[in-house]
Amino acid sequence: FFKSAMLGRRGTQLNEVGVSHSTVSWMSRLCFSILAVATLMLFLQVQYLFFRIHQEQAQIQELQDMIHKEQQVQIQNIKERVDQQHSESLYQLAGMFTLLSGLITMFHIANHLRQFHEPVVQRKIVAILWMSPIYGVTSFISLLFPVFEGYLSILKDFYEAYVIYQFLAFLIAVLGRGDYEAVVGVLARHHQHHGSKSGCCCCSKEVEEDSITWSRKTLWECQVLAMQFVFTRPLTSIASFVVQTTSTRREQEDAPGVVAFLLSAEFILAMIQNVSVFLAFSGLLKFYHAVRDELQWCQPFSKFLCIKGVVFMTFWQGLVITILMFVKRQGDGDSSPLDIFTNNTIIASFVGNSTSSSEVHTEQNNNNDIEQWTSTSIQNLLICLEMLLFSIAHWCVFPTEEWEEGYSPQEHTPKPGFGLRDFVADVNNIVEQRRATSRKALPVSQYDDDDEDGGDNSHNDRLRLS
Repeated sequence: FFKSAMLGRRGTQLNEVGVSHSTVSWMSRLCFSILAVATLMLFLQVQYLFFRIHQEQAQIQELQDMIHKEQQVQIQNIKERVDQQHSESLYQLAGMFTLLSGLITMFHIANHLRQFHEPVVQRKIVAILWMSPIYGVTSFISLLFPVFEGYLSILKDFYEAYVIYQFLAFLIAVLGRGDYEAVVGVLARHHQHHGSKSGCCCCSKEVEEDSITWSRKTLWECQVLAMQFVFTRPLTSIASFVVQTTSTRREQEDAPGVVAFLLSAEFILAMIQNVSVFLAFSGLLKFYHAVRDELQWCQPFSKFLCIKGVVFMTFWQGLVITILMFVKRQGDGDSSPLDIFTNNTIIASFVGNSTSSSEVHTEQNNNNDIEQWTSTSIQNLLICLEMLLFSIAHWCVFPTEEWEEGYSPQEHTPKPGFGLRDFVADVNNIVEQRRATSRKALPVSQYDDDDEDGGDNSHNDRLRLS
């Protein structure tokens, strides 16, 4: 009984233990399941949170890119508006200076027409005075419409050559007042001082001539040398424009090198232009040196400077601007500084082409209208501004009072200053003393011959000094 009782009690305990073990295992499984579900839910929540963060970051980046693009567009629009306003301001400035230049010239021409005392002379002056408005208007139109630059440059080249001849005609008219024989007589008086022999430029044979024959031939030669420039300059400009426009863009942009450019049609035409200019100025200077004493009262040298100063200033100014723009464009590249000597744009500007064909072609084919201020545009802008100064200079050197009856040149009265005239006079005295010292070593006959011309030379020196 005891044994059975003990066994029964032990079985009951074992049953309780088995129940408790099964309960624990079930509870542990339940806990692990709950923990796994919780971990899974937490993992899903973390992944969802990462997804939301990534999505928000993408939206933020997209918004930042959108804002950056909008800012860039706004900045570009503002820059374009500022550049447009800047360009419009420069256009207005150029137009205002061109208008003022034209008004001053028109008023100056009207004064000459109202006081038309010497029609033969003043007609030449009126033709010369048109130079500033023509240069200003053509440059202003080229500034607004670069496509017409090549055509308008032909007009400027033609009028440049025409004004050179008109200046020679002006000097002839001042001497003869329409009388050709009077000019021949003036030249005949200088026959002994400028030579009594003549010969053609193709042979070295010299022929003795009397003063009248020499004067007629000299006047005819000077007129022919100046007149050939009137016909040569427009023809070479038209031929150069045709060559430049018919060449392809690749041929214009590629630098052909110095040797290839020297054999090109552009260089040959430029050399023809330069030879024609040289011959025209040779004839003009030959006539001026023959009769400079008779023309001294109207100051022809200052008049000539105001005429040719327009051409020379624009030429060298355009060359400097072209070089500076070339250096600016090549500043960020790997090109060598020696490329400046092989660039056909600069070579073409140096040999005499007033307009760079490759640059004008680039302007016409450039789709970026903001970067329109190239060397040609800057050159046209400066010409518009400078023509006002030349109009004022023409007003001063071509006064209407010179052609009134009884006019006499005004003598310069001493004025306070830096004493430059006195310094120049002292330099002239030292040079004359040096000449007098060197003459003492010459033979008597040669000294006498020099004295015959010395008086005139010293007199001419004093006139030039005054």
